[in-house]
Amino acid sequence: MKPICPNCHSAHVVENIDINTQSMSEHLFSPKLLASLGASFCKYYKINPMIGIVAGGAIATVINLAQQKLIQPPLVKAALIPRYLCSTCQHTFSI
Repeated sequence: MKPICPNCHSAHVVENIDINTQSMSEHLFSPKLLASLGASFCKYYKINPMIGIVAGGAIATVINLAQQKLIQPPLVKAALIPRYLCSTCQHTFSI
């Protein structure tokens, strides 16, 4: 049985699949980005760039691990509850 939108009572409802699963902070704190940023920082201050690469990669790994521990329970909960999108009024809801 297809769900009905609680907002406009339309039957034109599709399951809402979020393609963008990574948050913005995961992109900002990626190991590649912080390693290259660390290398650039070290080159500017005439320090061995390898130190910046290792430091940036380590910082990114610690940040990502901390975020995964903080985000993990809500993701499990969200995966169990399907979300729906009404094509008529663009209302997102769950049953």
